[in-house]
Amino acid sequence: MMSTYTSRSSIARWVLLLPAALLLAACSGAGQTGPTSWPNVSADESVVFVAKGPAVYAVDTDSGGQLWSYPETPDRDLSFYAAPAIASDGVVYAGAYDGSTHVIDAATGEGEPFAQAPSRVIGSPAVTDQLVLVPTDGGTLFALDRETGTPLWTFEAGGPLWSAPRIDGETVYLGAMSHHLFALNLADGRKLWETDLGYAIADTPTLQDGSLLVGTLADSLVAVRTRDGAESWRAPTAGWQWGSPAIADSMAYFGDVTGTVYALDLSTGEQVWAETSGGAITSSPVIAEGLVLVGFQNDRLVAYDLEQGEIAWQAATAGAIQADPVVANGKVIVAVTADDALLQAFNLQTGAPAWTFQPAPPG
Repeated sequence: MMSTYTSRSSIARWVLLLPAALLLAACSGAGQTGPTSWPNVSADESVVFVAKGPAVYAVDTDSGGQLWSYPETPDRDLSFYAAPAIASDGVVYAGAYDGSTHVIDAATGEGEPFAQAPSRVIGSPAVTDQLVLVPTDGGTLFALDRETGTPLWTFEAGGPLWSAPRIDGETVYLGAMSHHLFALNLADGRKLWETDLGYAIADTPTLQDGSLLVGTLADSLVAVRTRDGAESWRAPTAGWQWGSPAIADSMAYFGDVTGTVYALDLSTGEQVWAETSGGAITSSPVIAEGLVLVGFQNDRLVAYDLEQGEIAWQAATAGAIQADPVVANGKVIVAVTADDALLQAFNLQTGAPAWTFQPAPPG
């Protein structure tokens, strides 16, 4: 049964230099339930789940064939933004722009609405054995019982939440568009600390060795101590970061809207290398087999060598990449904004095209 819960917050709207789809949606009015969205993906080794517009699709990572769609017939009154969250027991949770969260069987695609929030779900849910944490554009984080959808606790962030919370043991880390980074107790939502970083936070903080690395809608990447929220360092960048860093061998790798890819020393924040090849970056990179894989909005996927920052290979894509790439089954898979493709897969080592997926038109 679907539960209904309400918000206690009244949040002012920001008009920022957003990716085009979200800007148009934000200006369309809170009552509209079916705006244009861009695709977001998550994956395990055998299946990639992509949320786009009126449906969530499951696609085989080996062949690119569709396994199922939810709802079976796409619903024009739904619009999915957030990457689906995959629980360890084979359940997928997907948040929609109308505030609903849906629970879907990962094997069959059978599902139903699970809970209803009073404001939009743009960021991905996060899942534990007992809880589903749902961030909302209204600024409330809801902790829902996984069995019933009943809210067990809520937390008011004071500004829109556009990304998934980060769970580490008994602590939840949460970045908000209100410029604040929070640490919460997972069991009851009690605030442990709060830090004002001075700029909006649009993506999930990266956790590494007692530090949170936070990209901001400003010209710096910030490292914050997990124990107390104090800043360790702030590294200058050429532009805003919509994504978060990927970590490997004590280095942080990320991109910004100027199209610059950075490698920073984690202990000091000092730049080790940077490479600018044009095309805005609004997603987080992924690291696999000695490569940093970065999606660009000018229709390119680029693999950089971890150590030197040199381009190992690059591939043209059918459209802009606005969501984080995923790696599965020897492939890097990206969601693209294009008329003739939704997903494209490339060989991880060479960049050679592997398959393209486009849902069949409803009929």
